[in-house]
Amino acid sequence: MKRLFAHGLLTTALVLGLIAEASGQTPVSVVRPQTGESAETLRFTGNLTARQVAGLSSQESGLIAAMHVDAGDTVESDQVLVELDSGLAEQDVARATAARDEARAALDEARRLAEEARRLGNDRFFPETELRARESGVVLAEARLARAESELSRERERLDRHRLRAPFDGVIGQRHVERGEWIEPGTAVVELVKVDELWLDVRVPQRYWADLGRMDGVTVRAWPDVDPDRELDTRVQARVPVSDPTARTFLLRLLVNDDSGIITPGMSARVELVLERDEATIRVPRDAILRYPDGTTTVWVVEAGSDQAHEHAVDVRRNVGDMAELSDELPADARVVTRGNEILSEGETVRIVEDEG
Repeated sequence: MKRLFAHGLLTTALVLGLIAEASGQTPVSVVRPQTGESAETLRFTGNLTARQVAGLSSQESGLIAAMHVDAGDTVESDQVLVELDSGLAEQDVARATAARDEARAALDEARRLAEEARRLGNDRFFPETELRARESGVVLAEARLARAESELSRERERLDRHRLRAPFDGVIGQRHVERGEWIEPGTAVVELVKVDELWLDVRVPQRYWADLGRMDGVTVRAWPDVDPDRELDTRVQARVPVSDPTARTFLLRLLVNDDSGIITPGMSARVELVLERDEATIRVPRDAILRYPDGTTTVWVVEAGSDQAHEHAVDVRRNVGDMAELSDELPADARVVTRGNEILSEGETVRIVEDEG
């Protein structure tokens, strides 16, 4: 393909040379440079990651009595995932319930005795000291009931902790244990992944750190590789200010809003960042750029009202699609040569056969 392309260029140059020799003028195609604000398009590949990934563990030790989920299952918040053997915990709750009922009955009796003492005391048939003792008995009974209720609440909480529940909606990514295993607090039981809120992480060269700091001048677009024609709803969430010291990159994190169920953590996506800079620029077709072995880049220019071509050294700032963005200015109303520029010499008379505007 490269040989055919080179052969085509050589043939075009020979034909133009023959025409130029016959007419005395070199036929060329020209175009007017474009002016406007500077913009650069960056293209990367990013990785989709879950915003929330939790390795769930039990707060109690015990034997796994039931596993209600497996890898790939979709679960809802507060759904029971795993149950531990709760026989002893249920007995503790029953004992605490009985102690609470006993304390409540003792309080009722203490209040009845205190009320009886107040009634008899009003008729001067009951000693004052005994009345005070019975009223103190009510206070002590209330304290015992409060303690019993606290113990019952504690035992109920311990019983409830024998059931591991989902803290948020998601999908079970991994299951680490089986029914019949003994686990301790902190042992990872299952991994829960929130799949409807995703990050799209992109590694960006460090030289773009400042440009991506002013987000009003950045346009972000992304397409998942599993569905390359569907554009994702994304926005820049954060620049992580920790560069990779080996690759000289930093992390750009995009927030993805997608409930289609098509994309999941671990997939890849194409990302396009358009950086618009508040500065004037000149763009010319990349075909107008000539590159020399020493690294010099030039364009041939035909100034307004002239039929002579002049070569101008230029500095190509960046390529934007089929256009090259220049750091240098060109003469006003000048046109750059896009075809026929390979055979020109300084001050040569040209004939414009195509003006692309």
